[in-house]
Amino acid sequence: MSELTNNTALNQHAYNVHSGDSLLSQVTRVICILMPRGLTVAGFSDRGDLLMIRHSDYKKSLPAWILDFFEHQFINEPLLSSPHKVSAAFVAADKYLLVPEVLYNEATAEKWMRKIDFVEGNEIINVHHLREDKANYLYSWPAAIRSLMTRYFTKGHIYPFASYQFYKPYKSECSLQCCITNEQVYATLYNNRQLHWHQVFNYETAEDIAYQLKLLAHQHNIESEYMSFQCTTTSRGLVDVVNELSQYYPSIKDGMGNVDTTDRNWIGTIYLLQQLYACAL
Repeated sequence: MSELTNNTALNQHAYNVHSGDSLLSQVTRVICILMPRGLTVAGFSDRGDLLMIRHSDYKKSLPAWILDFFEHQFINEPLLSSPHKVSAAFVAADKYLLVPEVLYNEATAEKWMRKIDFVEGNEIINVHHLREDKANYLYSWPAAIRSLMTRYFTKGHIYPFASYQFYKPYKSECSLQCCITNEQVYATLYNNRQLHWHQVFNYETAEDIAYQLKLLAHQHNIESEYMSFQCTTTSRGLVDVVNELSQYYPSIKDGMGNVDTTDRNWIGTIYLLQQLYACAL
């Protein structure tokens, strides 16, 4: 890999539901999360049980989308060795635009997005329809990564990573869904079961996240104790961020009670992948 020749540049985590040699052969469906400087891959059984997780990412000092990194993972990751099993890829893109259906015009929406965000010439804009919210979600990502994905995994459907947060069964009267990646937070607020707010923002510390969410609650006149707060992560390496965030939100939920595992550090990631799996069905 051209810019990742030093092995210390890679950070990797792995989860197996059990240590049996036959575990990989039990995987019948695979989903993955493509994100700047990282990839998470998960394998599920034919009943939808999560069996394996593999996460790899590299240093923030390197470019966000190194093509060689993703191609190396696509070729060498055992979970991806059977391309026909890859059913979905979720793209974690920080350039996005949410447009109400009644106002949506494809050409105009793309023009507005290019004015709001700097969409580079080597990026493409995809559109995902949010049927229940009567809106369209536009997001951009590198055309080269898209080409790589469609070349290796011809049967895989592509979704914006945030799409699972617009999935109705997970919403209470007032709910905030939040996912922490290595560099960004994807967050969506529903109040009175209506979409009120969605944002992707950068962070350095848990305090940055807490400040952003406290400001959100203040702007929407929401008392924190009345808000259901679900927080997930894209890898076990982020569990400390959630633990620190819980100092500001003691009622934060990371999937405990919904995830059957003894490894506390993986709960938030397992719960995230279960939701992504349901979203892709």
